[in-house]
Amino acid sequence: MTPDFSCFLGTSLHGTVSSHMRRWIQKLVVILATGYILFFYSERVFWSFLRPGDKLADFVLGWLVYSLLGWVFLLLLKQCRIAGFPALFLAGAVFGWLAEGVVVDTLYGNADNPFPASISFTGLAWHALISVGVGWYWQAKVLTAVKPGKVAIFAVAVGLGWGLWAGWWPAELGHSNTSLAAFAGHSLACSIALFAAWLALGMASSEWFQPAKLEMPALLAVVALFFVGIRIPATPRSALILPPLLLLCAYGLRRNQSQEQRPDLLETVVGHIPPQSCLPLLLMPLTAIIVYAPVAAWEGTLPTNWVLYVITMPLGFFFLFRSLWILHRATRKQGSEPITITK
Repeated sequence: MTPDFSCFLGTSLHGTVSSHMRRWIQKLVVILATGYILFFYSERVFWSFLRPGDKLADFVLGWLVYSLLGWVFLLLLKQCRIAGFPALFLAGAVFGWLAEGVVVDTLYGNADNPFPASISFTGLAWHALISVGVGWYWQAKVLTAVKPGKVAIFAVAVGLGWGLWAGWWPAELGHSNTSLAAFAGHSLACSIALFAAWLALGMASSEWFQPAKLEMPALLAVVALFFVGIRIPATPRSALILPPLLLLCAYGLRRNQSQEQRPDLLETVVGHIPPQSCLPLLLMPLTAIIVYAPVAAWEGTLPTNWVLYVITMPLGFFFLFRSLWILHRATRKQGSEPITITK
């Protein structure tokens, strides 16, 4: 009589399914937390206020879209062995151009931000430089340093910039939609969620995000389908602009992948943030509220939109070409030992 192993096979199958489910839940924690951090800096800091018609469902959808883009960003960090700022900026450029050139069409220019300046603002100047460079990279550096004083200085600096940036929105949204109470409520609520996102990354492990073999091709296929099916028909010139920009970043990232030997940034960040390091981040919205208070009280406006544009638009191009130049010049030393790429 043939032995019946069905009970053992069932147990083994159940264990395998549970293991896969646990790994995906762990990966989703890292993806959603990273997605919220990028969503916070790219959308909530940028807009600074609730606009008429905004709904909770819009926030959730925005968070999920940025989590999808953040997923691509995380895969680039792992698969391209990103450990320093030059390669990180290129990954941020990919993230920013996918946001501004696939999800929306601001990459291709408009009356207020004509092409080719639109290549930098906002894909490079805001998404790559501020959201990734400041909001993810610099913030992660100070949080993992486990020095509350540094975290406090970071939070106050970002809060100062946020409060000044918010000072131009009354000219766009009107004073009735940009009161101090409106700014305070929005900034506090969004910052508490940011605090929770960093806590989640601190309690996670870098082992929670391990790319599968077909993960990147599958994600890029989804992005490509959206780009070809929706963006190109709506903005035909996008077919001539976005692909060359992404190929430029791919060249630099491929160079980094072949040279970099340090642990990637996910290994040095995820799981290395103590909860107490996150507490000073609450100074960020408090500082922003204090800075914005005089603008709201006097019902004035600040020209910070143009100030930021004039400064960051050329900076975006500068860091793009600087990153490409550094990675292009990176060469191997004698033998097979790669150099350490300059941060």
